[in-house]
Amino acid sequence: MFRIPRTLIVVALLSAGACNDAPTRPMPNAPAAVSGPSLGANVGGNNRRILFASDRDAPGNFEIYSMNQDGSGIARLTNSAGPDVAPAWSPDGKRIAFVSLRHDSFGEIYVMNADGTGVRRVTESDGIDTSPTWSKDGKRIAFVSMRNDPFGDIYTVNDDGSDVSRVTDYAGTDAEPSWSADGKQIAFVSDRDGLSDLTTDLYVVTLDTRQVSRLTNEALDVDVHEPSWAPGGKQIAYSTSYDSGDDIILTSDVFVINVDDRLITRLTDGPGTAVQDLAPSWSPDGKQIAYVSIRGGNSDIFTMNADGNGSTRLTSSSAIDISPAWNR
Repeated sequence: MFRIPRTLIVVALLSAGACNDAPTRPMPNAPAAVSGPSLGANVGGNNRRILFASDRDAPGNFEIYSMNQDGSGIARLTNSAGPDVAPAWSPDGKRIAFVSLRHDSFGEIYVMNADGTGVRRVTESDGIDTSPTWSKDGKRIAFVSMRNDPFGDIYTVNDDGSDVSRVTDYAGTDAEPSWSADGKQIAFVSDRDGLSDLTTDLYVVTLDTRQVSRLTNEALDVDVHEPSWAPGGKQIAYSTSYDSGDDIILTSDVFVINVDDRLITRLTDGPGTAVQDLAPSWSPDGKQIAYVSIRGGNSDIFTMNADGNGSTRLTSSSAIDISPAWNR
Protein backbone atom coordinates (compact mmCIF):
# COMPACT_ATOMS: atom_id res chain seq x y z
CA MET A 1 0.00 0.00 0.00
CA PHE A 2 1.29 3.47 -0.81
CA ARG A 3 2.99 5.24 2.09
CA ILE A 4 3.00 9.04 2.21
CA PRO A 5 6.32 10.53 3.42
CA ARG A 6 6.63 11.61 7.01
CA THR A 7 6.00 15.35 6.76
CA LEU A 8 2.66 14.81 5.06
CA ILE A 9 1.71 12.15 7.58
CA VAL A 10 2.32 14.59 10.45
CA VAL A 11 0.17 17.27 8.87
CA ALA A 12 -2.55 14.76 7.96
CA LEU A 13 -2.69 13.52 11.55
CA LEU A 14 -2.90 17.07 12.83
CA SER A 15 -5.59 17.75 10.26
CA ALA A 16 -7.64 14.81 11.48
CA GLY A 17 -7.38 16.11 15.03
CA ALA A 18 -8.75 19.46 13.93
CA CYS A 19 -11.66 18.07 11.91
CA ASN A 20 -15.24 18.58 12.96
CA ASP A 21 -18.58 17.36 11.70
CA ALA A 22 -19.12 20.20 9.24
CA PRO A 23 -20.08 18.78 5.83
CA THR A 24 -18.01 21.29 3.88
CA ARG A 25 -14.67 23.00 4.28
CA PRO A 26 -15.00 26.21 6.33
CA MET A 27 -14.49 29.50 4.56
CA PRO A 28 -11.23 31.20 5.52
CA ASN A 29 -11.31 34.07 7.97
CA ALA A 30 -8.89 36.88 8.55
CA PRO A 31 -6.03 35.73 10.82
CA ALA A 32 -7.03 36.01 14.44
CA ALA A 33 -5.16 38.43 16.63
CA VAL A 34 -2.48 36.68 18.64
CA SER A 35 -3.20 36.73 22.36
CA GLY A 36 -2.16 34.87 25.46
CA PRO A 37 1.54 34.26 26.17
CA SER A 38 3.98 37.03 25.35
CA LEU A 39 5.52 36.75 21.92
CA GLY A 40 9.16 35.93 21.46
CA ALA A 41 11.97 38.45 21.61
CA ASN A 42 13.40 37.37 18.27
CA VAL A 43 13.77 40.47 16.12
CA GLY A 44 14.08 40.91 12.36
CA GLY A 45 17.46 39.89 11.05
CA ASN A 46 18.25 37.61 14.01
CA ASN A 47 18.53 34.46 11.99
CA ARG A 48 20.84 32.64 14.39
CA ARG A 49 17.89 31.41 16.43
CA ILE A 50 16.43 27.98 15.81
CA LEU A 51 12.73 27.63 15.09
CA PHE A 52 10.80 24.53 16.10
CA ALA A 53 7.27 23.29 16.70
CA SER A 54 6.18 21.95 20.06
CA ASP A 55 3.13 21.02 22.10
CA ARG A 56 4.84 22.02 25.39
CA ASP A 57 2.15 24.52 26.41
CA ALA A 58 -0.87 22.46 25.38
CA PRO A 59 -0.39 18.73 24.80
CA GLY A 60 -1.49 17.79 21.30
CA ASN A 61 -1.66 21.38 20.02
CA PHE A 62 1.54 22.43 18.29
CA GLU A 63 2.79 26.03 18.20
CA ILE A 64 5.89 27.68 16.75
CA TYR A 65 8.78 28.56 19.07
CA SER A 66 12.30 29.91 18.69
CA MET A 67 15.40 29.50 20.83
CA ASN A 68 19.05 30.45 20.90
CA GLN A 69 21.46 28.02 19.31
CA ASP A 70 22.44 26.71 22.76
CA GLY A 71 18.81 25.96 23.67
CA SER A 72 18.33 28.99 25.91
CA GLY A 73 15.79 31.77 25.53
CA ILE A 74 12.86 29.68 24.31
CA ALA A 75 10.09 31.99 23.10
CA ARG A 76 6.61 31.15 21.88
CA LEU A 77 5.71 32.84 18.59
CA THR A 78 2.19 31.60 17.80
CA ASN A 79 -0.97 31.06 19.78
CA SER A 80 -3.78 29.73 17.61
CA ALA A 81 -6.76 27.44 17.90
CA GLY A 82 -5.27 24.96 15.43
CA PRO A 83 -1.79 23.39 15.22
CA ASP A 84 1.09 25.45 13.76
CA VAL A 85 3.99 23.39 12.39
CA ALA A 86 6.84 23.28 9.83
CA PRO A 87 8.42 26.72 10.39
CA ALA A 88 10.95 28.13 7.91
CA TRP A 89 13.04 31.30 8.15
CA SER A 90 13.12 33.80 5.30
CA PRO A 91 16.72 34.44 4.14
CA ASP A 92 16.86 37.84 5.85
CA GLY A 93 15.59 36.42 9.14
CA LYS A 94 12.70 38.86 9.29
CA ARG A 95 9.82 36.51 8.41
CA ILE A 96 8.74 32.96 9.10
CA ALA A 97 6.69 30.74 6.82
CA PHE A 98 4.78 27.93 8.51
CA VAL A 99 1.84 25.55 8.15
CA SER A 100 -1.30 26.16 10.18
CA LEU A 101 -4.69 24.55 10.64
CA ARG A 102 -6.09 27.58 12.44
CA HIS A 103 -8.84 28.26 9.90
CA ASP A 104 -9.66 24.85 8.46
CA SER A 105 -8.95 21.17 8.80
CA PHE A 106 -6.49 20.86 5.94
CA GLY A 107 -3.34 22.94 6.43
CA GLU A 108 -2.23 26.04 4.55
CA ILE A 109 0.92 28.15 4.30
CA TYR A 110 1.12 31.29 6.43
CA VAL A 111 3.78 33.97 6.93
CA MET A 112 4.47 36.05 10.03
CA ASN A 113 7.10 38.47 11.25
CA ALA A 114 10.05 37.09 13.21
CA ASP A 115 8.43 38.14 16.50
CA GLY A 116 5.14 36.36 15.71
CA THR A 117 3.18 39.46 14.70
CA GLY A 118 1.62 40.19 11.32
CA VAL A 119 0.30 36.69 10.58
CA ARG A 120 -1.15 36.42 7.09
CA ARG A 121 -2.37 33.54 4.97
CA VAL A 122 -0.48 32.74 1.77
CA THR A 123 -2.25 29.70 0.27
CA GLU A 124 -5.86 28.59 0.00
CA SER A 125 -6.67 25.31 -1.71
CA ASP A 126 -8.84 22.23 -1.49
CA GLY A 127 -5.92 20.05 -0.41
CA ILE A 128 -3.15 20.12 2.18
CA ASP A 129 -0.41 22.71 1.58
CA THR A 130 2.73 22.01 3.61
CA SER A 131 6.55 22.04 3.86
CA PRO A 132 7.38 25.69 3.01
CA THR A 133 10.92 26.68 1.99
CA TRP A 134 12.08 30.14 0.85
CA SER A 135 13.86 31.22 -2.32
CA LYS A 136 17.25 32.90 -2.02
CA ASP A 137 15.79 36.37 -2.61
CA GLY A 138 12.97 35.84 -0.11
CA LYS A 139 10.28 36.62 -2.67
CA ARG A 140 8.89 33.14 -3.29
CA ILE A 141 8.05 30.08 -1.23
CA ALA A 142 8.22 26.50 -2.48
CA PHE A 143 5.79 24.07 -0.87
CA VAL A 144 4.00 20.77 -1.29
CA SER A 145 0.34 20.77 -2.26
CA MET A 146 -2.28 18.07 -2.68
CA ARG A 147 -4.62 20.45 -4.54
CA ASN A 148 -4.31 18.59 -7.84
CA ASP A 149 -2.76 15.32 -6.69
CA PRO A 150 -3.72 13.28 -3.60
CA PHE A 151 -0.06 12.44 -2.97
CA GLY A 152 1.51 15.87 -3.50
CA ASP A 153 3.51 17.92 -5.98
CA ILE A 154 5.96 20.80 -5.61
CA TYR A 155 4.68 24.35 -6.18
CA THR A 156 6.02 27.86 -5.74
CA VAL A 157 4.13 31.03 -4.79
CA ASN A 158 4.95 34.67 -4.14
CA ASP A 159 5.11 35.51 -0.46
CA ASP A 160 1.85 37.47 -0.81
CA GLY A 161 0.01 34.43 -2.19
CA SER A 162 0.03 35.48 -5.85
CA ASP A 163 1.39 33.64 -8.89
CA VAL A 164 1.10 30.00 -7.82
CA SER A 165 3.22 27.83 -10.14
CA ARG A 166 3.36 24.04 -10.33
CA VAL A 167 6.96 22.78 -10.49
CA THR A 168 6.46 18.99 -10.62
CA ASP A 169 3.62 16.98 -12.07
CA TYR A 170 3.83 13.34 -11.10
CA ALA A 171 1.10 10.83 -10.26
CA GLY A 172 2.91 9.64 -7.12
CA THR A 173 4.52 11.58 -4.30
CA ASP A 174 6.80 14.61 -4.70
CA ALA A 175 7.32 16.12 -1.24
CA GLU A 176 9.49 17.91 1.31
CA PRO A 177 11.23 20.57 -0.83
CA SER A 178 14.41 22.47 0.08
CA TRP A 179 15.48 25.43 -2.06
CA SER A 180 19.17 25.56 -3.07
CA ALA A 181 21.37 28.41 -1.85
CA ASP A 182 21.74 29.81 -5.38
CA GLY A 183 17.98 29.69 -5.98
CA LYS A 184 18.28 27.62 -9.15
CA GLN A 185 17.19 24.21 -7.88
CA ILE A 186 14.86 22.58 -5.38
CA ALA A 187 15.68 19.30 -3.65
CA PHE A 188 12.73 17.03 -2.85
CA VAL A 189 11.81 13.42 -2.18
CA SER A 190 9.81 11.22 -4.54
CA ASP A 191 8.86 7.62 -5.20
CA ARG A 192 8.97 8.13 -8.99
CA ASP A 193 11.88 5.74 -9.69
CA GLY A 194 11.71 3.54 -6.61
CA LEU A 195 11.71 -0.24 -6.47
CA SER A 196 8.11 0.07 -5.30
CA ASP A 197 5.77 2.62 -3.81
CA LEU A 198 7.44 1.78 -0.47
CA THR A 199 10.64 3.63 -1.44
CA THR A 200 11.33 7.35 -1.75
CA ASP A 201 14.60 8.85 -2.93
CA LEU A 202 16.23 12.28 -3.09
CA TYR A 203 15.90 14.35 -6.28
CA VAL A 204 16.61 17.86 -7.48
CA VAL A 205 14.65 19.86 -10.04
CA THR A 206 16.24 22.69 -12.02
CA LEU A 207 13.70 25.50 -12.07
CA ASP A 208 14.40 27.08 -15.45
CA THR A 209 14.20 23.75 -17.33
CA ARG A 210 12.10 21.63 -14.93
CA GLN A 211 14.67 18.85 -15.43
CA VAL A 212 14.63 16.33 -12.57
CA SER A 213 17.76 14.47 -11.45
CA ARG A 214 17.96 11.59 -9.00
CA LEU A 215 20.61 11.74 -6.25
CA THR A 216 20.02 8.60 -4.15
CA ASN A 217 19.08 5.02 -4.88
CA GLU A 218 17.82 3.45 -1.68
CA ALA A 219 16.86 -0.16 -1.14
CA LEU A 220 13.34 -1.49 -0.85
CA ASP A 221 11.43 -0.21 2.21
CA VAL A 222 13.93 2.60 2.82
CA ASP A 223 12.56 6.13 2.57
CA VAL A 224 14.46 9.38 2.18
CA HIS A 225 12.98 12.32 4.12
CA GLU A 226 13.41 16.01 4.90
CA PRO A 227 16.29 17.23 2.70
CA SER A 228 18.10 20.36 3.85
CA TRP A 229 20.41 22.10 1.40
CA ALA A 230 23.70 23.32 2.94
CA PRO A 231 24.46 27.07 2.81
CA GLY A 232 27.37 26.48 0.43
CA GLY A 233 25.16 24.53 -1.97
CA LYS A 234 27.50 21.55 -2.25
CA GLN A 235 25.81 19.19 0.21
CA ILE A 236 22.30 18.13 1.19
CA ALA A 237 21.49 16.65 4.59
CA TYR A 238 18.55 14.27 4.84
CA SER A 239 17.23 11.41 6.92
CA THR A 240 16.30 7.90 5.93
CA SER A 241 13.95 5.50 7.63
CA TYR A 242 13.57 1.77 7.38
CA ASP A 243 10.33 0.10 8.32
CA SER A 244 8.88 -3.36 8.56
CA GLY A 245 6.48 -2.92 5.65
CA ASP A 246 3.60 -2.24 8.05
CA ASP A 247 4.35 1.49 8.37
CA ILE A 248 6.22 0.81 11.61
CA ILE A 249 9.50 2.72 11.48
CA LEU A 250 12.29 0.62 12.94
CA THR A 251 15.14 3.10 12.68
CA SER A 252 15.93 6.52 11.23
CA ASP A 253 19.27 8.30 10.78
CA VAL A 254 20.76 11.47 9.30
CA PHE A 255 23.02 11.46 6.24
CA VAL A 256 24.79 14.02 4.05
CA ILE A 257 25.28 13.68 0.29
CA ASN A 258 27.69 15.62 -1.89
CA VAL A 259 25.68 17.02 -4.78
CA ASP A 260 28.51 16.72 -7.33
CA ASP A 261 29.93 13.23 -6.75
CA ARG A 262 26.95 11.67 -4.87
CA LEU A 263 29.24 10.60 -2.00
CA ILE A 264 27.07 9.79 1.03
CA THR A 265 28.21 10.13 4.66
CA ARG A 266 26.24 8.78 7.58
CA LEU A 267 26.15 11.22 10.50
CA THR A 268 24.07 9.41 13.13
CA ASP A 269 23.80 5.79 14.10
CA GLY A 270 21.41 5.41 17.00
CA PRO A 271 21.73 2.21 19.03
CA GLY A 272 19.05 -0.41 18.48
CA THR A 273 15.67 0.40 17.00
CA ALA A 274 14.36 2.81 19.64
CA VAL A 275 16.39 5.81 18.47
CA GLN A 276 15.25 7.85 15.50
CA ASP A 277 17.33 10.80 14.28
CA LEU A 278 15.58 12.91 11.66
CA ALA A 279 14.64 16.34 10.29
CA PRO A 280 18.12 17.89 9.78
CA SER A 281 18.59 21.66 9.31
CA TRP A 282 21.94 23.36 8.61
CA SER A 283 23.30 26.24 10.67
CA PRO A 284 23.90 29.52 8.77
CA ASP A 285 27.68 28.91 8.66
CA GLY A 286 27.32 25.29 7.58
CA LYS A 287 29.30 24.02 10.57
CA GLN A 288 26.44 22.43 12.50
CA ILE A 289 23.16 20.63 11.91
CA ALA A 290 20.06 20.81 14.10
CA TYR A 291 17.92 17.68 14.14
CA VAL A 292 15.24 15.78 16.02
CA SER A 293 16.15 12.72 18.03
CA ILE A 294 13.70 10.33 19.66
CA ARG A 295 15.60 8.77 22.54
CA GLY A 296 13.93 7.05 25.42
CA GLY A 297 10.56 7.65 23.80
CA ASN A 298 10.80 11.45 23.78
CA SER A 299 11.22 13.82 20.82
CA ASP A 300 13.77 16.61 21.39
CA ILE A 301 15.93 19.01 19.38
CA PHE A 302 19.68 18.34 19.18
CA THR A 303 22.62 19.85 17.31
CA MET A 304 25.75 18.17 16.03
CA ASN A 305 28.81 19.20 14.08
CA ALA A 306 28.62 18.82 10.31
CA ASP A 307 30.74 15.67 10.55
CA GLY A 308 28.30 14.04 12.99
CA ASN A 309 30.37 14.58 16.14
CA GLY A 310 29.59 16.74 19.15
CA SER A 311 25.91 15.93 19.62
CA THR A 312 24.26 18.39 22.04
CA ARG A 313 20.72 18.23 23.38
CA LEU A 314 18.90 21.57 23.26
CA THR A 315 15.43 20.72 24.54
CA SER A 316 14.44 18.36 27.30
CA SER A 317 10.85 18.03 28.40
CA SER A 318 7.93 15.67 28.23
CA ALA A 319 6.65 17.64 25.21
CA ILE A 320 7.00 16.70 21.57
CA ASP A 321 9.56 19.03 19.94
CA ILE A 322 9.83 18.71 16.14
CA SER A 323 10.73 20.54 12.92
CA PRO A 324 13.92 22.47 13.79
CA ALA A 325 14.73 25.22 11.30
CA TRP A 326 18.02 27.10 11.27
CA ASN A 327 18.34 29.87 8.73
CA ARG A 328 21.03 29.92 6.07
